[in-house]
Amino acid sequence: MRILMTHWVYLPEFSGAALQGHRLAKELQQLGVSIQVLTGTHEKGLIGVDEVDGILVNRVLRNRASISGSARYWMGIHRFILKQGHRFDLVHNHGFQPRVNLAAHRLGLPIVTKITNQTLDDPSAVAQRRFGRLQLGIFNMTDAVIATSTILEESCRKSGLPAEKIVRIPNGVDTLLFSPLSKEKKDELRSAMHAADDKIVLLSVGAVEYRKGFDALVRAIYELDKETRDKIRLWIVGPTSNRDNYGTVQPGQEAYVDRLLRMIKEFGLEDIVLLKGRQQNIHEYMRAADIYIHPSRMEGQPNAILEAMSTGLPVIANLLPGITDEILQCGRFGYLIDAEDAPKFASALRVLINNEPLRKRIGGQAQDYIHRHYSIKQTAQRHLSLYSSLVHRSAFETLKTRSRKSSILITGSKI
Repeated sequence: MRILMTHWVYLPEFSGAALQGHRLAKELQQLGVSIQVLTGTHEKGLIGVDEVDGILVNRVLRNRASISGSARYWMGIHRFILKQGHRFDLVHNHGFQPRVNLAAHRLGLPIVTKITNQTLDDPSAVAQRRFGRLQLGIFNMTDAVIATSTILEESCRKSGLPAEKIVRIPNGVDTLLFSPLSKEKKDELRSAMHAADDKIVLLSVGAVEYRKGFDALVRAIYELDKETRDKIRLWIVGPTSNRDNYGTVQPGQEAYVDRLLRMIKEFGLEDIVLLKGRQQNIHEYMRAADIYIHPSRMEGQPNAILEAMSTGLPVIANLLPGITDEILQCGRFGYLIDAEDAPKFASALRVLINNEPLRKRIGGQAQDYIHRHYSIKQTAQRHLSLYSSLVHRSAFETLKTRSRKSSILITGSKI
């Protein structure tokens, strides 16, 4: 089976959807599926064809700074599919891609669309865009929509999407890579990462932008009493600038980072809150940490929470109904808080910081739950089953159409 995956950005550029898509692509190739990726990039040095971990990646220049640049990008995507589409059995969009849907539909290719983020590319958000009704019609050309969480599934249903098109498949975790270390190995890793033995390491992962809520986390740290603050270090890991991320930072991100740094300085937290920038070895940061914190204001299904739980970490997360409460099972595997309520946020932090047995118990239960329900191997198998059913259905419909045309021709010849 030959699958074309489309992404807005792809590795080495940073994106949670890209990381999840790449993880899935590698696992599917292990199952014998041929995968290629079609994506855009701001970085001229990345344009063309290259390989990332054995995955063939086709990159088209994307320039949103001008209308003509944006139009050239979408035409490049459209042209690629029209020219190369015959080489694939199915197109899988990671996020809504209107031009991809139009081109693939024209060729009769089955289309799968995965919703990557609430309020960005779920049907409700698409309907609110310019020419929303038209775009929603293009969205509905999809043969199957993958919703990773309850809230995204509900958005699909409310949009009028037929129930048979909606498929629930969660994000998957490499449970071997994201797994806890023995105390001895963890101590060695922390020493190599310059983490003091007597400090409890709090970790939060994501692009440093307003949507991720790091300002709310810093306020909560400031709310802690001095004795508790002195016990901790907070590592924030994620791109903070264009240098980190090939020019793909969101508008206003660098101004947000500047405000965050000023806040840290004004609160006197320079020695406690450390911005680590983008890192490739996220699994090592997870293994070195003691508590994972996810203050994000908007998500689809956050990879980082799944990875932290797989590594045996207790989690404190902003309550996003149908998303974070679903993963944490309404608080079984950590604390769900209102990240904007600094005192209550700080209270949850204080409980886990000061209770090591509780951290270990919650973390162990979280690890077991993720291994049973969110393994990337399970996720890949479910994708493969979906692909197979759509490809077989498409082949049957094509055969039926050809048979009907042949029948018409034969009938016409008799006349």
